[in-house]
Amino acid sequence: MSDGRLAVGIFGLGRSGWDIHANALADHDGFAVTAVADPVEERRQEARERFGCETFADAEALLETADVDVIVVATPSHTHVPLTIKALQAGRHVVAEKPMAASVAEMDEMVAAAEQAGRVLTCYQPRRLDPDFAFVQEVLASGRLGEIMLLRRTSHRFTRRSDWQTLRKYDGGELSNTVPHLLDQVLLLLGEEPSDLFADLRHTVGLGDAEDHVKLCLRAEGGPLAEIESSLGMAIPQPAWQISGTTGALVGDGTTFTLRWFDPNSLVSLELDEGPAVGRRYGNGETIDWQQEVRTLGRGNRSQALRYYDRLESTLRDGAAVFVTPASVRRQIKVIENARLQTGYA
Repeated sequence: MSDGRLAVGIFGLGRSGWDIHANALADHDGFAVTAVADPVEERRQEARERFGCETFADAEALLETADVDVIVVATPSHTHVPLTIKALQAGRHVVAEKPMAASVAEMDEMVAAAEQAGRVLTCYQPRRLDPDFAFVQEVLASGRLGEIMLLRRTSHRFTRRSDWQTLRKYDGGELSNTVPHLLDQVLLLLGEEPSDLFADLRHTVGLGDAEDHVKLCLRAEGGPLAEIESSLGMAIPQPAWQISGTTGALVGDGTTFTLRWFDPNSLVSLELDEGPAVGRRYGNGETIDWQQEVRTLGRGNRSQALRYYDRLESTLRDGAAVFVTPASVRRQIKVIENARLQTGYA
């Protein structure tokens, strides 16, 4: 663009395309929405009035006509792969909404298209920038929890959904809608690709035929057990985060956290006693000098969406490393694909 901003075209002006991407890009000095594609005329008119941009009824027409640097693919999930590949082949950088793909094979097709075109391919995973995720990383890095045994990440609510995202033919379900955010965080915390997976997928309270209750248990070699629960059928939500280690624990709802730990050097030496319990008591009477901290997190002055696009701008202008690499997303897709195959939801 003549004013130096990167020109963006948005495929799809629905909940994600409009409420997340268009709103963030409207407030970002490094980008300008110059073209959009959506089959609904009212949405196209709304975009014309807000951005003064070109509008198209379909994505292919935008690619053929509009001069844009970046395409945001925010269409229904089952269209992400073909539209992303078309945009890459047309020479555009691409930000694909999650789920980026439904299979590892599709991910590999997209990566190959990006490499052949010499364009940046990335996925919108803004939850990497959440304050609670940063705090969890900080606590784990401090070592106060000792060796981690259990890492539990949940998203619980009770909602009877009835829209297109409840249908498997559109790649709907919790594995596509919410789990990618949670799984992305957990895999980053684990650091290694899990070798073991147990999956429980159920269709419970909503309409459609896709899973609305997900339980995943992951374990990397020698690492902690990681549990992910994403459910629309939970009347009483459990904590969003629960992490237990050999010297402490962290529990929180995403805003307020309780951290409890002790200094292992403060413990006295114990001796194993194989004889009858003295006084028939349980335990040995040891007292742990627990320390506790309650932390309430702020949200910051700049949204996760804006900070995500800050990083994308640095990549496109300055050659900075891609914030969300296709390789990191491929790990997610592998777990999700295997969970579907294991449970018959493929």
